[in-house]
Amino acid sequence: LNIKGLQGARGRIGNSEIALVASGIGMRRAAENAHRAFEEIREPDLVILTGVAGALADKLDIGDAILGDRLMTREGDDAHPARTIEVSRTHFDRASAALDATGIRHTRGAILTVKYPLATESDKRFAGASTGAIAVDMETAVIAFEAAAREIPFIAIRTIMDTVEHDVAGAGLADENGKVRPLKAAATLARNPAMVAGVIRLVRNLRKASDAMAVAVEVLARGLG
Repeated sequence: LNIKGLQGARGRIGNSEIALVASGIGMRRAAENAHRAFEEIREPDLVILTGVAGALADKLDIGDAILGDRLMTREGDDAHPARTIEVSRTHFDRASAALDATGIRHTRGAILTVKYPLATESDKRFAGASTGAIAVDMETAVIAFEAAAREIPFIAIRTIMDTVEHDVAGAGLADENGKVRPLKAAATLARNPAMVAGVIRLVRNLRKASDAMAVAVEVLARGLG
């Protein structure tokens, strides 16, 4: 990218020029990096907000694509969304049609952005029931707010890396920026050896979700270009 403080790359997909920017993990870092990216990358035609997510509803499996029609934040433990933003119906419909045209099955619904991971099935089900969201992450909505403030159109697509019934192994080891202290992690795993299997499963699911995400983003870049 050649932009100080940002990780990413530039290239082309089909006829579209692409700037890929890593948001970082967590609401604060994502907001800061989005602000910096939009200051440096002028007048993009469209922002595709993407990454992996946790399921908040049944019948969502690892690697399933979620196309967000509504994005919301939850700052703390409050059950109700703090802020909500709608995705443009025109861009949403075009994105859905592009996925349909290539046979990529996707579920339409709201995506919730939270400050800390929802680690347990009970936490995820409560968040889904109280907000109406079907998936959860830690970045999407805050980037959308930054884009909307600049009148930049956006769409949001995430792929599922943990289902609603699966606890997220080791989620409590990370802070709001996704950082894990190695010594603390090692001590926790030593005391809870059963957690190791959960971590291995999570890494396997992350790989599957990331592969599915890459396919979906390429389809969108080509189809919307």
